Amino acid sequence: MKILLVTLEYPPVIGGVSTYLSELYQDTGHDVQVISPADEPFFVWWCWPRWLPFYFRLRAKIKENRPDEIHISHVLPVGTMAYWIFKSFKIPYTIFFHGTDLKAAAAQPRKLKRVKVIAANARRIIVNSEATNALYRTIIPAGPAATVIRPGAPVSSLHMSDAPDALRSKYALHGTRVILFLARMVERKGILVALDAIAEIMKQNIEATLVIVGDGPMRARAEKRALELKLYNRVRFIGRVETEEKWVWYSIAHVFWFPAQEVKNEWEGFGITSLEAQSHGCPVVVSDIDGLPESLSPGLSGVVCEPTAEAFAEKTAEILHDASLWQSMRAHAREFAATHTWEQARTVFRALLMNI
Repeated sequence: MKILLVTLEYPPVIGGVSTYLSELYQDTGHDVQVISPADEPFFVWWCWPRWLPFYFRLRAKIKENRPDEIHISHVLPVGTMAYWIFKSFKIPYTIFFHGTDLKAAAAQPRKLKRVKVIAANARRIIVNSEATNALYRTIIPAGPAATVIRPGAPVSSLHMSDAPDALRSKYALHGTRVILFLARMVERKGILVALDAIAEIMKQNIEATLVIVGDGPMRARAEKRALELKLYNRVRFIGRVETEEKWVWYSIAHVFWFPAQEVKNEWEGFGITSLEAQSHGCPVVVSDIDGLPESLSPGLSGVVCEPTAEAFAEKTAEILHDASLWQSMRAHAREFAATHTWEQARTVFRALLMNI
C-alpha cells in the first residue's frame, strides 16, 4: 500500500509529534512518502488561506503519483486538504489527533464544525493516549471511534562508558543529585515551576542541582528567574543537545521532572520524555494533567502530583531522602519502559493498517 503522510512536524523538526510519527512509521511494511515543511513550504504570506498554494501543489503530486491512503497529523489545515482530496479523488485518509489540535478547534465554532466534518469522513482516527481519546469523545461525540496508540520507550544504541563522567565534570555535577528538566522552554512545559521547585528543595538542605536541557522563547525569562531566586550553582542551563547526549542526561539524572501547566487551548497528550527517562532507570515526577499520568506507573516508577512547585519539591524530597525507595523506583521505571516500547506501538499500528 502507498501511504502519503502530510504533517507539519517531522524530523529534522524536534518535538513530541515529530518523534511520535517518525517512530511509528518505521517498518510499516508499506511504501510511505512523507511531506513536511522540511521538504517544501506549507505557508505563504501573499494569499488567504496561506496554505492554498501548497494545497494545489499537493493535488498535483497526488494526480501524478496517486497514494492508496493519505495520513495527516494536523487536522487544521492539513485535514481540510485531505477532505477536499477525498471528495475529488476518493482517496481515504487517516487522522492523528494529539490534543492541542482538538482544543484549538473547540475554541472556535467555525473551525470545530469543519473538524467534525473532517473526522466524520475519515477512515481511521488515531489518538496518543486514553486522555486524548476522552477529549476527542467530548469535543466530537458523534465522530468515529478512535484507536489509542501510545508512544513507546526508546532503545538507545549509545555505549556510554565515559560519557556520564565527562558531562558531570564539564558541568561540575560530581557529588550532587541531578534533577533533569528536558523540554522546550514554553509556558506549558512548566520551566518556571521547575525553578521555583528547586528553590524549595534548597530550603530543605538537599544536595541537588536542576539541569535544564532545551531551549525556547522563555529561556531569557527563566535565566532571570534563576538569578532572582539566587539559585547560583543549583541550576545548569545546557541548551539544546543532540539525541546521543540526551540519552546521557537521562542516565545521569536521579529524578526527572515534567511540571506541565494548564494553558488555554493547549494539551499534553502523553509525555514521551517521561517514558524516555524511565527507560534509563530514572524515576519521574509529573503533573496530574491531561495524558501525563499514563506515561508512568504511579507510585512505582514515579509520582503524579499537583502542578505546583511545592508539590514537586515535596515529592522529590521524599524520593531523594529514601535510598531504598529511589532504587525501587529505578527498577520499576525500567520495567515500565520495557513494557511500553515503540515496537509494541508499531505492532498496533501495522495491525490497524491491515484492517480496511
